[in-house]
Amino acid sequence: MSEVRRQGEKVLALPTDRLGPNIQRFGRQAIEFTFLGPNIHGQPTWIMWNASEPHLIGMLSQGKMGYHFEQRTGAGVQRLENISLNRVQRALGG
Repeated sequence: MSEVRRQGEKVLALPTDRLGPNIQRFGRQAIEFTFLGPNIHGQPTWIMWNASEPHLIGMLSQGKMGYHFEQRTGAGVQRLENISLNRVQRALGG
């Protein structure tokens, strides 16, 4: 997987090797992305872990109109639908 850059900034690049973890840094946070393959709807799906401690951050899937990002919060499950990859990156702190 190659790193994508836009105007000198690192842009999220999602791995496509099934079950092959890939760590990316966003500021001081290191996030491990693992590609799971297609979900029940045929959408490519990734899980995201905190790379420094065993903590699940969320799940990401690619839909027809954008990405779907789901994560558990203190107030329950938060699901963002049809968002851009840039918005996913901002949600991750990058």
